[in-house]
Amino acid sequence: MKTQDGRITIVSGASRSGKTAMVRKLTAKRRRVWAWDPEDQWATLAGWLKVTSRAGLADAMARKGALKIAYVTGGDMKEEFNFFCQCAMYAGRYVEPVDVIAEELADVTSQSKAPGHWGILIRRGLKRGINIYPISQRWAEADKTAMGNASDFILFRCATGDDARYLERKTGVSATELATMKPLYWIKKDNLNGQITRGKLTF
Repeated sequence: MKTQDGRITIVSGASRSGKTAMVRKLTAKRRRVWAWDPEDQWATLAGWLKVTSRAGLADAMARKGALKIAYVTGGDMKEEFNFFCQCAMYAGRYVEPVDVIAEELADVTSQSKAPGHWGILIRRGLKRGINIYPISQRWAEADKTAMGNASDFILFRCATGDDARYLERKTGVSATELATMKPLYWIKKDNLNGQITRGKLTF
């Protein structure tokens, strides 16, 4: 059976380097997008539905058609992220494919194997046509499953030398370049064919 596979696009960079703005551009024309939104950024955008409860998220996961959801919640963030991933996987598998954005991933995962429903989404979502955008300032502290399954890397300036050296090992992009990039400048590596491109984010 032929499927339209999704992609995992790892997005890395220091605070205010351009990560969220880049993903916003990449998903602007997508019909169905789910965002894990711990800092209440996506929820403020025009056309997005802010969801703050599990009941609201469970209701949204069964809806068909164009829908952009930002899940803003408190409490146990790791448990809430797990539930978000469970709902996003259901929506993408049983309703219609979605794009899934996971902000501040190092806050809800670790360097070990991707936990719970996030792991299921990472390992099984692509063959259901789900595109996934894991975002983190500190990839050395986030899960290795997402990194290992990446289709693409979009790299902005690193906050520390340790971050740059970690990404150099994973992507082959020079740690020196990653540590000295100016804000809004990016490097993209297609991890499936090795192609590298560079540019500057514009608005």
